[in-house]
Amino acid sequence: MDPTASKRFVGAPAVLLALLVGAVLGGGVVEYWLTTRAVSPASAQTAAPASGAAAPADMAADVTRLKALVPSQSHTMSDVGFHWASLWFAGEKKNWPLAQFYFDEARQHIRWTIAIRPVRKQTDGTDVDLKGIFDAIDLSAFASVKLAIEDKDSAAFAAAYKLSLDACYSCHKSNGKPYLRPMIPTAPPQTIINFDPNATSPQ
Repeated sequence: MDPTASKRFVGAPAVLLALLVGAVLGGGVVEYWLTTRAVSPASAQTAAPASGAAAPADMAADVTRLKALVPSQSHTMSDVGFHWASLWFAGEKKNWPLAQFYFDEARQHIRWTIAIRPVRKQTDGTDVDLKGIFDAIDLSAFASVKLAIEDKDSAAFAAAYKLSLDACYSCHKSNGKPYLRPMIPTAPPQTIINFDPNATSPQ
């Protein structure tokens, strides 16, 4: 018989015995802890909330307060503008990993904007389904940008980027804000990020 196999055979019951003993001892320790604190296992699972726990009325007040702390859509759309403008310069420099990063961030912040208020009420009382509008843009213009980045195609990227600006402007107009006219950015929104894909150091 193989000596190593013999050791495995002898060792298995010992391991099972050790696990069994450990389970028994562990259960005893837990039972002792509950007993010395005058807490039964059943009551430990169904204990009432601590005295400092919020009552239903307090919870409703907390929800109202938290709703008031949610940022406005203009705040999250400022983030979208930052990332979308940066995306242009990343694509212009053919820094495709950076372009993908800015594209993903812009898209995620648009989704955050929609989560804050998926439907906006117009002054005439009609509803604007922001989620529906973005879903259509996401599957068309934004999909073209994503494909251009993946293909590392500068010409296709520029065309898709401009098409996306038109799509975004259509959303702004349908939302009663025709004065928000996006355009090709003329300067990066920040200068701390190096757009050069061949840069080897932060300096």
